[in-house]
Amino acid sequence: MKKIWVTGADGLLGSVLRESAAFATGRNTADIGDLEALRSFARLNPGITHIVNCAAFSLVDLAEADRDAAYKANALGPQNLGILAREINARIVHISTDYVFPGNLHRPLKEDDPVDPGSHYGKTKLEGERRLLQVNPEAAIIRTSWIFGRGGKNFVGKLLQMLQEKEEIHLTNDHWNLPTFTRDLSVAILKMLDHTGIYHFANTGAATKYEFGLAMREEAAALGFRVAAKRIVPVPGSTFPSPAIRPVYSVFDTSKIERKLGAPIRPWREALREYLRETKV
Repeated sequence: MKKIWVTGADGLLGSVLRESAAFATGRNTADIGDLEALRSFARLNPGITHIVNCAAFSLVDLAEADRDAAYKANALGPQNLGILAREINARIVHISTDYVFPGNLHRPLKEDDPVDPGSHYGKTKLEGERRLLQVNPEAAIIRTSWIFGRGGKNFVGKLLQMLQEKEEIHLTNDHWNLPTFTRDLSVAILKMLDHTGIYHFANTGAATKYEFGLAMREEAAALGFRVAAKRIVPVPGSTFPSPAIRPVYSVFDTSKIERKLGAPIRPWREALREYLRETKV
């Protein structure tokens, strides 16, 4: 019988996975940057068979300023969990990001494509991957992108609010990504608990935020949401300057994980429709 421990259980993805967890902790309960605290938790809660690490310092722009905190959570945290998993004979799945890539290859990215993060956030996440595999080569790493779902702060929730409140919205149309619905990702993670290696997971169908916004407006209107936005205007990413460099193109090739899952991943628009239905209830 699996006894799963989900770290980062208060976050967007972790809050979905906690439904399937025997143990679910946030930073205040078990700080992944503190190996002794993790060991203490494991001693008090014996029998853990799997660890799913959703904990991260995920505020990309803030990571440029608060570098030590980002490094502790994103680089040292996975290493600590990898050490602990080995000590208690548990399997570990770690969630990583598309920000490990430079974003300059305009084709779907495979797991072994060159990595070269442009932001401190991306650099710490890449270091976390490397440190984890050094101490626990049997670990599984699932990179994902542009996560959305109910609860927590995310671009999709903010966009829905803007669509309902503003007549005109400006959205970038020169950065391509794959949106990922937390429910779809959580199902995949639970199927990957005993696998090893690096995988890419996201809902299929590349999109810019502008393209996503147009689709969301159409889907929201069809479901009966009040939509105030009459105009969605495409703009370059330079319209919204930020401290962190973001990949211009970080669309994943998901064929590797689809082979393991034994089924194709559904398109993001279908997942968006489900998210909107859930939100409307």
